[in-house]
This record gives sequence, C-alpha cells and structure tokens, in this order.
Amino acid sequence: MRRSTFQTIGGYRPLALMEDIDISKRLKRIGRPLCVEKTVRTSARRWQAGGVAQTVVLMWVLRFMFYIGVPANHLVGWYVNRR
Repeated sequence: MRRSTFQTIGGYRPLALMEDIDISKRLKRIGRPLCVEKTVRTSARRWQAGGVAQTVVLMWVLRFMFYIGVPANHLVGWYVNRR
C-alpha cells in the first residue's frame, strides 16, 4: 500500500495480535481490495508443528473471537501457547 494510504487509516494500531485483520478492515472502508500477482514466502513451522487442520481451526476461532469483540491481548495467549 502507499504510504499516504497507510497514514490515512492511522497506521498499525498497537495490537498484540490480529493487526493484519484490523488493518484490512480499515482499508476496506476506504477502497476495494486489489489482488497483486506477487509471490510471498512464509514459514511453515506453525503449520507443521500444530498440524494443518488444528492450525486452521485455531486461526478461525481467533478471528471469530476478535470479530465479536474479544480484545487481541486476551487472544494472544491462545496463539502463543499453541506454538
């Protein structure tokens, strides 16, 4: 994203977790998402250690809890303790 867009939405909030969900939600308020055809590399350690199914379920549970208003600092323990 452009620096001006980042500044318009107020940048990252000081969240312990779900900062990507939070920033995506605020970006959607000012414009439509845009798909960019770029390759992204990430670590598979969490997926390998926790298993794909368990990791997917954990991520969706955490997202749902954040969506219904559970503060990110309450959710971070679930995320960190499952590593």
